[in-house]
Amino acid sequence: MFSSSADHSTHSSAITALLARRSLKRRRDDEERLQESSVNLLMRNQNTTQLLLEITSHGPNRDLSCGGYEDLQSSVLAEELRSRSEQTQVPVALLAVTVLTGNIRDLISHTHADDDTHRVLLNAEQRTDVCVLVKSARALMSAGIFSPELFWQEYWKLQPVLELTYHLHTHNILTLDFLLHRDAASVSSWITEQLRDLCVSMATAADQQQMQHQILSTVVCVLVRRAFEDSSHTLSETCGSILDTMMTWLLDTLSDKDSETSAAALWVQVFDASVFGVCVSEDTLQRFFTHSLMRVLTHQPVFKVSDAIATQSEWSFAKTLPLLTALFCKICVVFSVECVLDQLQRVLETHEVNWRHVLSCVSHLLVHDAQTQSLLTDLLSRLLRSSCHSCDVEKMVSLFLLSRQASLEGPAVFPSYSDWFKLSFGGSSSFHAKSKKSTLFLLKFLSDLVPFERPRYLKVHVMHPPFVGGKYRSLLQEYVTLANTRLRDLKVSLEETGIFEVVNGSAGADECPAQQDVEKAVTLFMSTNKIPATVIEASIFRRPYFLSRFLPALLSPRALPVMSDARMSFIEALRKADKIPAALYTSYTHSCQRETHRQKQGVCESSVDDHQVILREQFLQLRRLMTDGDVCAQLSRISQTLRSMCPDEETGSDVITLNLDSPDSTHTAVANLTLQSFCVCLLDASRVSPPNRQGSWPGVFVQVLLGHRWLVSALIHRLWDLLQHQAEALSAAHVLGVAALLVELHHCTQVCVRVQHGSSAVALSVSQCLCEAVICSTRAHMALCLRLCVAALSYGLCRANAQSEELQNFIPETLYKKAQYVMARLVPDTRALMNDDDESYTDVSDLTGPVRDSAVALWRNTQIRSLRKQPQYQLSFSEWLSAELQVQRSRDALTDAERQEYEQWACHQSYLHMCVCDGGCDGDVTQICARIITAVLDHHTMSRSPPHTDCCLPDLLSLLQAFLYEEVLTHSASEDTGHFLWDLIDSRCSVTPDPDSIAQELKYQQTLHDVSRVLALLPAVLLVSVRTDRRSLDCRRMMDHITHVQRRASGSAGLLSFSLTAHFLKAVVCVSASCAGPADAVNTCVSEFSTQCPLLLLSAARWWRRLSVALSSQWKRVTGQDALPQQLQMLDDSHSWSSRLIQGLASAAPAAPSWLLAAALHSVLRRSDSESRTRVLTQLDDKDQVWLFLFLYSVMELISAQLSEPVSPAATHTSSDDVCVKRVRDASAGLLTRLLLHDAVWLLLFDRSGTDHRMSGFSSRVASPQILRLMPFAFYSILSALDSEVLTRAIRSPGFLYSAAVCYRDLSQLFVSGSHTQQQVLLEARKLLMSSISLSSHTSLTLSQRKQLCSEYEELDPEISAALTHVT
Repeated sequence: MFSSSADHSTHSSAITALLARRSLKRRRDDEERLQESSVNLLMRNQNTTQLLLEITSHGPNRDLSCGGYEDLQSSVLAEELRSRSEQTQVPVALLAVTVLTGNIRDLISHTHADDDTHRVLLNAEQRTDVCVLVKSARALMSAGIFSPELFWQEYWKLQPVLELTYHLHTHNILTLDFLLHRDAASVSSWITEQLRDLCVSMATAADQQQMQHQILSTVVCVLVRRAFEDSSHTLSETCGSILDTMMTWLLDTLSDKDSETSAAALWVQVFDASVFGVCVSEDTLQRFFTHSLMRVLTHQPVFKVSDAIATQSEWSFAKTLPLLTALFCKICVVFSVECVLDQLQRVLETHEVNWRHVLSCVSHLLVHDAQTQSLLTDLLSRLLRSSCHSCDVEKMVSLFLLSRQASLEGPAVFPSYSDWFKLSFGGSSSFHAKSKKSTLFLLKFLSDLVPFERPRYLKVHVMHPPFVGGKYRSLLQEYVTLANTRLRDLKVSLEETGIFEVVNGSAGADECPAQQDVEKAVTLFMSTNKIPATVIEASIFRRPYFLSRFLPALLSPRALPVMSDARMSFIEALRKADKIPAALYTSYTHSCQRETHRQKQGVCESSVDDHQVILREQFLQLRRLMTDGDVCAQLSRISQTLRSMCPDEETGSDVITLNLDSPDSTHTAVANLTLQSFCVCLLDASRVSPPNRQGSWPGVFVQVLLGHRWLVSALIHRLWDLLQHQAEALSAAHVLGVAALLVELHHCTQVCVRVQHGSSAVALSVSQCLCEAVICSTRAHMALCLRLCVAALSYGLCRANAQSEELQNFIPETLYKKAQYVMARLVPDTRALMNDDDESYTDVSDLTGPVRDSAVALWRNTQIRSLRKQPQYQLSFSEWLSAELQVQRSRDALTDAERQEYEQWACHQSYLHMCVCDGGCDGDVTQICARIITAVLDHHTMSRSPPHTDCCLPDLLSLLQAFLYEEVLTHSASEDTGHFLWDLIDSRCSVTPDPDSIAQELKYQQTLHDVSRVLALLPAVLLVSVRTDRRSLDCRRMMDHITHVQRRASGSAGLLSFSLTAHFLKAVVCVSASCAGPADAVNTCVSEFSTQCPLLLLSAARWWRRLSVALSSQWKRVTGQDALPQQLQMLDDSHSWSSRLIQGLASAAPAAPSWLLAAALHSVLRRSDSESRTRVLTQLDDKDQVWLFLFLYSVMELISAQLSEPVSPAATHTSSDDVCVKRVRDASAGLLTRLLLHDAVWLLLFDRSGTDHRMSGFSSRVASPQILRLMPFAFYSILSALDSEVLTRAIRSPGFLYSAAVCYRDLSQLFVSGSHTQQQVLLEARKLLMSSISLSSHTSLTLSQRKQLCSEYEELDPEISAALTHVT
């Protein structure tokens, strides 16, 4: 034991001593002795090459190198080389080069042996050896025994490898600069070849790829720096030549369709700005990329202009090679768009270019930079101006090619070619139209292009020809003829172009735009209720297109809706106008009947399609798995089957368009099967457990459906049809299934596609869209809505509790609002619960019993009621009003008494006292009145379906009157009360429509009609207020409304209706009782009407026979006096005077304004025969002003009669319409004849130039804008009814020619804009104007008038312009 311990101790001591000795540093003399011994040993080895290999070998012992080991190797090698040099008498530098070259030769020979092709990369082992050799050479250089000059001579005799040269360059032994200086031609050729080989070499290992990129970036940085940093450098041209050669190789590779582009892709990477880092200055880099861009744009200009014109559409961005696009991205990124376009313009002006590259570059800029559009537009404008000014063909070629290339990328980045061409050449102010030379140049240029043009551009030029003066129209016609001939040669007809189409030069333009024409035509018909004139013209002048394209697109079979929609009405109008062949229409109706029968087979409709058979079996299997099975796996199989049914489904769009007019019925059977299966599976699962314990299978089911957009679209259309048109046919199972589907769709809102309904700009979620389909207009729809809401709220509550989520994640906002509306309406017991008058709680997870009991139980649940606290779930008063206005009274679920009780509760007990933040009115009666008025005015514009007359509007208007009378009684008709009404009404009428937009005008007229209806129901005392002095009335708001709003309404001869006239005057009479002197107040007020608002008194004169009785009774009731106030009595006297005249009793005219006497007389003359009219007119010889105003009223009546006459081809003319227009025209002609006898200034009536004279100011205050616009029509219509002698006298009236010319100009504009102007009237007007010009003298027009008319008619009608010029 003890000996053992001693042995152990001795052993430990030995190890310790050994470790201690090894840890000691050697002394310097020991290292010197060791080095000397090593040198003596090495001296015995006479092979220096083997010595170098031994030193550079990579045996296991080499890994033990420590600090100073490499220095030791280098010193040993240096000593050996010096020793050998002394023995062989060879210079040590030469010997070192020989040794190093020999080792490199061996490495390269091994490389070439490994691969038959020229390798440019080393393998990993060779790379390690080379690195050591290079380090040794670097050490020898430092020792002064290695000559790069000698090494270069030996090295170049070998077949160098680029990677080896890279290592020599990076270690500063043989730099690329050094090599190029020694033999620029050979080295540049070798570098070019090596760079190509490097790009072609397919490096797969990561280290190889890294080395590949390092070599490329290093070599390119050297070349770029030497080529572009200093142009005077000796290597500048050589390095630039290498880069140009590589660029040429790259572009040649890209232009060869059959070549492999992977090698080119590697060289494209060197144009990444990050490659150069700090090695190249910014200015140098800019010069390099500028040069590169020019090389790309000018590379091999093999495409002629004709080639570019013919094949340009193949060079759009989408069809450009990805590598070429990547090259443009990398080169252009260092420049601004403006800089690139400037370079492009310089290249176009100074070089022959490769049009493919130039145009591809333009497309790249447009797609990648939003600023390009405006900058390119400016460039095109400069080219257009310069080319037209100098007649430069090359600039014109550049202009057309660049503009067409830009239009190829679509309207999102640049206007269509059609728009650009019209904007550039379609106006008289265009650059080409400023001189004869430029106009002829353009026409010749376009003619020269015809043999090479693509058809779509020829169509643009033909349908939208450039503007040319009258002298050159024959040349333009020659070009159009040439273009049409070319189109026929290409077998392309203009009949393929839509009748509404703006011909587009963009790529992929629709070749058959008939469907677009149909949609446009239906939209116009819906706005105007008339067949668009363009359609009528197409049925006559483009009959082949109309019969073979337009009608088949319009008459595509579909399931017709229950109520006629716009498309059906349009088809019926065409049929009545004999524009649809009888056989085609019969075929259409039969096809629609078959489609309707097929779609309305119910949700259980079956199909024999193979995929549907498989799908049905899979759904049956899913039903079996509801109780116990892998539901998710089965749903995955169903998803695969659905995918196979529509493998080419488009997935690019995230929005589904809900097309209710012509829904796609292709997948209706699949939608029916899916709905049926979901309903059945839900019932089977509910028999086992309630919804809160069924798991997540319904959510997975819905997510599977959402993965197929075509199926989602089919389901939406099918559900919309079921909810709107088959409410009574849906069973309880269907309602439960649809409710659950709505809840699950809402839960998946984040991943759902969006749905766009009709022309609405807002895309809704699928659940919100389907909730919009739930309507409450009839008893059946209300019952369905109640059942659906109860089921959805119950199911959503169960699902939310099961998944511990917020209830709002499962309940759609729109459905919750509809639940509030329909439950309060049909279930009175819920009204108190909605007002939070009941605090009881009910658990609805096992909801049973009748629907009404279920609704009450739901509203007792605190979770359900808590949703009302969130703004998006609150049913506001405005929304309630809108829903109530959709109800059809005759088909309401409530009786009249029940409906009135419900509406009283909603207004008085619910919304009146509800705070504004909750959607109520906060106790403000004026606010509730304002909202009712707003809802009434919005009723026609907000409803999706056409408004019906059987609505609850009378009930709401009764409520409005009750609230207003309450406000009157509580506030004594204060001024503020009246002002709030006028503010509200005037705000709705403040936006005047565009006179050229028929749709806007009709919409505005509907608004005015609704406003008038509301005004007539307002308490009269709210329309007028008493001033503070209690002596006069404040009628300013009412007068402003009449003058600026009611004047625009198109009533009888442009006058106010009887009801409004009576209501306004009753307001004056009624409120005057509150003044100190009622008669004085009325007189003052009516006097103000006479000067500021003559339209009211003019209307009063028209209706005075009926109005006088009402006003007399009202005046006697409020004042107790029999005699009317003086100003009202003046109206009665004027009417009595006119009545006596019609009876042949001569009497003095009362002291009334001439326009009022004329109005009273016109009211009587309208009901008299021609003999009586002649007798009356004979007695007015001394009253010129009355004649003039009488003529004005007759003109207004003529225009109103013409507006009332049907002008649609589909409308039916009646004899009474024609008689009415003829009677008024003859009466107007008779008045004009009398005016000409008395030399009255009748032309002042038709002066719309803004001249400040009495007649102009008066007519602008009493006539509507529409009547004023149609005064030129009345002018020529009346003149055409005159006999020749009277017409000659009219023509000789002072100023007639100027008025006639201005009226014809305005009449032509009316005809062009599609207003109520018949072509026959226009032709007769032109004939009459030409006759007037021939009968007029040179004094008929002043010099300024002649100049103005000639300028205006030069474009409108050159013949008239020429005739005006030569008036003698």
